[in-house]
Amino acid sequence: MGERIRAFDWSSTSLGHPSGWPETLRTLIRVMLASRQPMFIAWGPERRMLYNDGYAPLCGNKHPGALGRRFEEVWADIIDDVGPIMDAAYAGVPTYMEDIQFVMRRYGRDEETHFSFGYTPVRDEASDTVVGMFCTCLEITSEVLLSREREREVARMRELFEQAPAATAVMSGRDHVFEIANAAYIRLVGNRDVIGRPLREALPEIAEQGFETLLDQVYATGLAYVGSDVPIEFRRGVNAPVETRILDFVFQPIRSGGADKVRGIFVQAADVTEKRAAEKMQRLLNQELSHRMKNQLAVVQSIVTQSLRNASSLDEARGKVTGRLEVLARAHDMLLTGKTERATIADIVASAIGHHEDEPGLRFDIEGPPIEFGSQAALSLALVVQELSTNAAKYGALSVPEGRVTIRWNEAELNGERALDFAWKETGGPPVSPPTGRGFGSRLVLGGISGAVSHPTLDFEPDGLRYRLLVSLARAAPR
Repeated sequence: MGERIRAFDWSSTSLGHPSGWPETLRTLIRVMLASRQPMFIAWGPERRMLYNDGYAPLCGNKHPGALGRRFEEVWADIIDDVGPIMDAAYAGVPTYMEDIQFVMRRYGRDEETHFSFGYTPVRDEASDTVVGMFCTCLEITSEVLLSREREREVARMRELFEQAPAATAVMSGRDHVFEIANAAYIRLVGNRDVIGRPLREALPEIAEQGFETLLDQVYATGLAYVGSDVPIEFRRGVNAPVETRILDFVFQPIRSGGADKVRGIFVQAADVTEKRAAEKMQRLLNQELSHRMKNQLAVVQSIVTQSLRNASSLDEARGKVTGRLEVLARAHDMLLTGKTERATIADIVASAIGHHEDEPGLRFDIEGPPIEFGSQAALSLALVVQELSTNAAKYGALSVPEGRVTIRWNEAELNGERALDFAWKETGGPPVSPPTGRGFGSRLVLGGISGAVSHPTLDFEPDGLRYRLLVSLARAAPR
């Protein structure tokens, strides 16, 4: 650019031949050309431009034609933005800007650019009037765009962090101060305000259970800690009662600087309470299914044996076996699929005991008013009655020809609410004694009605088993 400035025909401009230039301008040009930092000078009333090699790339394809031209001609595409700043400099007002954005046409297309620059007025030594302007500048477009991309990446990471299904948080420092916590974490701790607060202050009941000690250990050693199926007592709200939840979690150290320096801890936790309860229930259901299958095989065997024993012909036996198995199938349809929306107590009992009765009233004495149950309560009661009748056929009154079962139900009152009083009584069977242990059957009949307040009792009287079930109709009866 020094060569270009020396070779330029300045006599054709208002600046005139360089031999007549003031010393101030000559000094600024020497300083400018000796620097690698982008610089330019606007001189004279026409604001003619001189610039160095560092500034040339900023001009794009305007270089080298920008040399000696008027500032507003060179930068006509951004003059609305920089013109007032140049005017201020010529008015004696210096300007410095850390970042200014322009849309510039430099290589035949518009592009976003960013600059950091200062405009300094230059005064005539004799008159003290502003005769020009000296600019030092730096294009920071790539840095700004990179920073913007980093910000977008951070925003994307924060969005992913926020939307993560697992409860996630970041703690900093030895006091384990919450820096970030996503929505899942906030919900887990009962929507308490934890950001900016140390663990002991934000979640005191967690700290008191030894988890602060675990965090101290991770912070001191830099070794992650993984917890699986850990019962944790905490409050799901500021004034909520303490409850126990089962959590899987990890405490992962966050390092900065040196490889061994820990600055914080990444926490991720999953509440598996319901999952573990469902797994436990599934195991119980599998065991119950096995128990039910064994019972049903025993029932089928009993149906076939009793039908053959009392039948006078093969056709009669075939009819009895087929009919009883159909009753059993209908009972299973109600018990296992729960297709009915509602059922009367009489229907539930009849479906559950039908395969134990050759003729109505022969083995069972049944009486009660027309009370209805919803499908869930009906299924529970049918399971109870089926269990009682199955055990009666295997060990109790129905295991001998002379045995009978009396079933009665009536409306009653439980805790001031309308209720059902259901009673099962066996007579005429073999002597009864309490079992030595409690199996699935006992747990089932003593479990009462699912989803409703109920009080079941089971008594092993010497002359026959007694079962009584008192259940509130508030949830058991359909609305």
